[in-house]
Amino acid sequence: PRRPSPSSDRRRERRMLLPDEYPWLANATRNGPNRHGITGSERELLYRTAIQTGLRSSELRSLERGSVFLATDRPYVLCKAGSTKNRRDARQYLEPELAADLERHVQSKKPQAEVFAMPHEADVAAMLRADMAAARHEWLEAAADNPAERLRREQSDFLADVSHEGQRLDFHSLRHTCGAW
Repeated sequence: PRRPSPSSDRRRERRMLLPDEYPWLANATRNGPNRHGITGSERELLYRTAIQTGLRSSELRSLERGSVFLATDRPYVLCKAGSTKNRRDARQYLEPELAADLERHVQSKKPQAEVFAMPHEADVAAMLRADMAAARHEWLEAAADNPAERLRREQSDFLADVSHEGQRLDFHSLRHTCGAW
């Protein structure tokens, strides 16, 4: 059998999260309500980790406190081979600010405890969509006093989970965002 072509046999066209979109998403998420059993601040940390490491949802879910190595010159997370798609260990280095935030987040957790209290795999995309919708709402409301700007924003793809071209922004898109940023 012939292998499928990634360019012509895509099940879903994805878009990356734009650098200008992230501050809006981060703010709305951090200050938002609990969604799917995870606080806004933990979701924001999860999204930042996904964007910076490029790890898939299942790989992030597999991270335990013992997978986070922050007391080194170059802090990193280690995703074990059994949890990665290519079945190889994945060592992903972290920027100092993210490493410091992760250290605060995991400091009271046991070594086998999950780093993130992720929702069921079927709910991860819905969780991000809800945070994107909240961010877009805040972005639109920021132009409430300027009707022309508000209309321009309403017609824009900025913070939309589906663009006018049909490209989707789902949790896996954060992996694409990592590569693009």
